Amino acid sequence: MTHFAEFRMQPEHQPQMIALARENVGKAIQLDGLISAHFHRSLDGTRVINYGQWRDRFAIEQLKQQLGFGKESPYWEGIAENEHHLYEVVLTEPED
Repeated sequence: MTHFAEFRMQPEHQPQMIALARENVGKAIQLDGLISAHFHRSLDGTRVINYGQWRDRFAIEQLKQQLGFGKESPYWEGIAENEHHLYEVVLTEPED
C-alpha cells in the first residue's frame, strides 16, 4: 500500500514544514507497518510531497489515530494544507 500526500503552503513556510516532517516521521516509523517515508520539496517552495510505503491499509489507519496525524490538530496545522490518497502498487520496473 502506498500513500501520496501533498502539503501546499506559502513559500516562506516550506522550511518549517520540512522541519516538522523530519520531527514527526520518527514517530510514524516506530509504528508497525510503515516501511518507508520519503519527503520531496518543490523548487518553487509551495509544496512538500510525502510518499510512504505501508504493509497494509490497517497500518495507515493506526497512524491516523496518533496525536498529530489525525484530522484534529495535525502537526502541519497553520503551516500547510494537506491532501492525501492511497494507492496500490500495480507495476514496478525493473522488478526486484
